[in-house]
Amino acid sequence: MHFWRYGLLGTFAIFSTIALAAAESLPLNQSPETSSIPLNQYALRSWNTRDGLPHNSINRITQSHEGYLWLATWEGPVRYNGRSFRIYDDTTVTKMREAGALSVDYDESSQEIVFSGPRGSVVTYRNNNWTPEIIGENFVFDTVVDYNEVRWAATAKGVYRLKEGEEPVHYTERNGLPTDFTFRLFAVSQSESHDARLYVGTRRGVAYYDEKTDSFIAIKSITQAQVRALTMLSNDTIVVANDDGLFYLPPQASDFIPWPYAMKDRVTALSETSEGCLLIGTFTRGVGRLCQHSEDWLSIENGLPNSHVLDIYRDNDGTIWIGTHGGLVQLRKALFRSFTPHHGLKGAYVRSVNTDSMGRVWVGTNDGISRQTTTSNDWIAFEALKSDPKLSALSVLSLAHGKDDIVYVGSYTEGLLQLIDGKITAQLSREQGFASNEIRVVLPLEQTDLLLVGTARGLYLVRTKSGAFEVVRHYTTADGMAADFVSSVTMDSEGALWVSSTLSLTYFKPLEDHNWQPEPVELASFTGASNIFSGTFHNGRIWFATDHGMLTRSLKTNDWQWLSRRDGLPFDKTFTINFDAADNLWLGGARGILRVAKADLERWMIDNRLTIQYQLFTEVDGMVSRQLTTGGPASVVDKNGHLWFASALGAVKVDPEAVDKYSRSSPAPVIESIITDEGEIDVERLISADNTRTEFRYVALGYHMPEALQYQVRLVGYDSHWIDRGNQLETAYTALAPGEYTFMVRSRYPGGEWSPVTAVTLNKSAYFYQKPWFWFIFSLVVILLVSLAIHLRIRSLQHTKRRLQRLVQKKTQELEAMALQDTLTGLANRRSFDQQLDHEVQNSRRYNTPLSVALIDIDYFKQINDTYLHTGGDVVLKQVAELLQQLVREVDGVARWGGEEFAIIFPQTMLADAVLVLERIRVAIENLRVENFEEARITVSIGVTELTKEESSAELLKNADRALYTAKEQGRNRIVTV
Repeated sequence: MHFWRYGLLGTFAIFSTIALAAAESLPLNQSPETSSIPLNQYALRSWNTRDGLPHNSINRITQSHEGYLWLATWEGPVRYNGRSFRIYDDTTVTKMREAGALSVDYDESSQEIVFSGPRGSVVTYRNNNWTPEIIGENFVFDTVVDYNEVRWAATAKGVYRLKEGEEPVHYTERNGLPTDFTFRLFAVSQSESHDARLYVGTRRGVAYYDEKTDSFIAIKSITQAQVRALTMLSNDTIVVANDDGLFYLPPQASDFIPWPYAMKDRVTALSETSEGCLLIGTFTRGVGRLCQHSEDWLSIENGLPNSHVLDIYRDNDGTIWIGTHGGLVQLRKALFRSFTPHHGLKGAYVRSVNTDSMGRVWVGTNDGISRQTTTSNDWIAFEALKSDPKLSALSVLSLAHGKDDIVYVGSYTEGLLQLIDGKITAQLSREQGFASNEIRVVLPLEQTDLLLVGTARGLYLVRTKSGAFEVVRHYTTADGMAADFVSSVTMDSEGALWVSSTLSLTYFKPLEDHNWQPEPVELASFTGASNIFSGTFHNGRIWFATDHGMLTRSLKTNDWQWLSRRDGLPFDKTFTINFDAADNLWLGGARGILRVAKADLERWMIDNRLTIQYQLFTEVDGMVSRQLTTGGPASVVDKNGHLWFASALGAVKVDPEAVDKYSRSSPAPVIESIITDEGEIDVERLISADNTRTEFRYVALGYHMPEALQYQVRLVGYDSHWIDRGNQLETAYTALAPGEYTFMVRSRYPGGEWSPVTAVTLNKSAYFYQKPWFWFIFSLVVILLVSLAIHLRIRSLQHTKRRLQRLVQKKTQELEAMALQDTLTGLANRRSFDQQLDHEVQNSRRYNTPLSVALIDIDYFKQINDTYLHTGGDVVLKQVAELLQQLVREVDGVARWGGEEFAIIFPQTMLADAVLVLERIRVAIENLRVENFEEARITVSIGVTELTKEESSAELLKNADRALYTAKEQGRNRIVTV
């Protein structure tokens, strides 16, 4: 787990003004007007073996052209990408005699990383290849490439020149070195300021190489002490650190000059800051920064893991890296700065921040009140108010500033205090008859001597007097407030008050003479929020931070809008709300600070269905604690437009413009490796056909907020669009088809622009049966076989078709007959009758001809079945059916209607004529004698009707059926017409 510390956790930095002679100044490239924030206000982060380092001693640091940091440790070379350490401790890979690395250097011309170590080991790394060179058996402390592109190595037994293609050349005291023990090398190229030289730092001073004599010449203007570091400043001044102090060589000078004052400790490392100051590492004091008119220090008390500094390196982005015996340290100018008791605050748990007329920031904590002592935007310090015993250990809930720089303090136990020049001049508490000592809000009314005071027992209007308070009005639930407990008071442009409490919000309608009429707001009608912690008025709208996101409403319309987790916020509870000069929204909660850009907020307010875009800031961005608190107010904008927040560990400050600039800069990712079933492969290598999984590992080499970087990937040939990967550093694909693929990756900081795309192209090989020629031949064979099979099949199908057609024709005829004929009587069945009736009805209407229909029912047919069984009943039905067919015309349709019922259609027949035919039928059936059943007496009841113009076939049948029913009711064996 990464261990974060900030230069805010130790004792306050030591500032000492350096008194120099009038004619003397430091040989620095810093302008006198340039100012820098103190070292202890830089964001400080450290790593050790618990975070993945193989050893806590970081001997040297450098950076490659891709952006990787390379570290020399006692357990071997290490590469850092911002998220993880890659350790090269396998000597069979690095080809070092021992795993330990004493130095690392980057050769820009060859783009090689050069490591040196014990037992004469010098190895170069490039493109995953390690190339060794062994020089003797001693420690190799340093390497450098000079102005002639020749590499040199400093060892415990002299200096070696390592020229490609030649044997190493060894230089010792015999060749002019002050001693054989050499520790540091430094090369200077030819310029107007200096001649081209190779400097060697030894245990007895400095020497330089003279090409003419092929020997070294000792520099007598530097004392003969152990040399620890050499560097050149941006003004071309060369600086040397030995155990006696610092020496510098100005441009075009011939002799080194002692530093204007003595060092407080032995200097072990040198580096220049972006402002032109000099950073020094020491044995026991940590890191110092020497500027023209000041110096300050960073040590264990300020967060360094160890005060013995081994190296200082400034990377391409200006971030400072420090190698110590306690691990690796990063120093950077953070987006957020936290101010704690180490900067003068009285107490760490901040509840309120505010500003006075001079622009100074005041901070109220659980342990007292502090105010800013400096007006500089960079060098910020605080002092605690101690002028009155009551201010000691005072638990502050709110701060406000009135006219004439009077300060009003709302406390947890002492009520309301009035401060003038840091002294208590008035107090309002329970001892003076006040209802509550818990003062959550103090809001001075402009151009008046009145205060609004929010307490746990209602809202007070208080008049301030010289040395006294006077209560003017007390509002409670009895006056219409939704609740007595007041957590915030916000005044809008119309003079109305919005008073929040736990589980409620009250609108105070303005009346005359600073009077208001409370009116509760029904929160449940438009939001799931209930607790409102703070509010602000901005651009004609009222805004609230709540336990479920943010609420806002226009003063002109009742258009409440609710922004919460459902709209994309990462958490619900927000304590503070504010806007910067660019109208960006800032929300603070227990899990960090959210920034919603103006454009994103406006888009969401137009269409609440959109997911809100935001930036989330935490400890990664410089604050000591992401946990913000509530108070009155817990967020304020100072005179410089910077935002301040109250947090559980100090007051947090941020410059909104710096955030906006930083969010636009995202480093392009590096594709670190491609992993297949066979392990890591080169880009040029084909992926085998039987590979099942391909994994890409990538990282953007940004060291400011590496955990906050977001990634998108796309595999061209597989993905149709960009895929969001969050902050994941690997993407895997399975079962890729053979072919060419291009893997692309890009990165951005939250809310920023996407970086340029980094891409790599690779190919996956195919099995023989996946290759085009195989599929061409295979396709031809398949086509031939399929054609033959189709031909044979067609012939078989044609034969089968003819046979089936004959069978179908025969069966169809049989089925048609069965479908339209009653199997017992041979008459048409009900289905056939319905079809014929519909046809005859259509003809009757078309040709305007009469049509009659009769329904015939055998009387008491059940008795016949009971007497002669069903066999006898079937015989009767057949006899009646034959008789009906004999007594009607061929054009008439006779059908078995169902059971013992029959139906007859009389086309072109009027009702009277149909009755005549039916009467003959009735009489014939009455006289019918059935063979073998001579005793059976058969009669029928008949209902007959004629089609009218409006009738359908269904209605025609219904009328015939009604007539049949009537015939049965009248005694049967008769005909009834309708």
